[in-house]
Amino acid sequence: MKFRRREKVAIYITREQPEGWELLVFHPQSAPDSDWQIPAGTIEDAEIAKEAAVRETLEESGLSLATVQYVGEEEMRYPERMRVHYTYFYHAHIECQENRWTHCVAGDGQDCGDFFHFAWLPLERITQLERRHHIFLDRLIHRLERTHHYDCRKHG
Repeated sequence: MKFRRREKVAIYITREQPEGWELLVFHPQSAPDSDWQIPAGTIEDAEIAKEAAVRETLEESGLSLATVQYVGEEEMRYPERMRVHYTYFYHAHIECQENRWTHCVAGDGQDCGDFFHFAWLPLERITQLERRHHIFLDRLIHRLERTHHYDCRKHG
């Protein structure tokens, strides 16, 4: 039996607040009791992973990202579905966005038309993030600790 391979992307989007770093997360309206998720999706034909990360973010959240940075990649096997997902993780830092919003998912994926409810959570309080989205969270936190970004407190 051969596993069917799917290439995917997942995007950690952060902002810095006076209290510390926050991660953009959402709950789908169709699954309000699910764990928090980050924007993610399948890479389309003739698309590179970095482009897919930017597209998926726009489709799922309405946010346009200027740049994304590679964080890591992970292979996940789903034997019950005879699939293997190869996921490329990216990071984008954005400045001073709304605290909460709802976005109707665009594109032609299975989530199209669903509403995603977005919020910012402090990184140190994230405990209910979808299991596959935790993979590079420690690496991301380490990266943020070494990096200085634009400070929203100084520029209202």
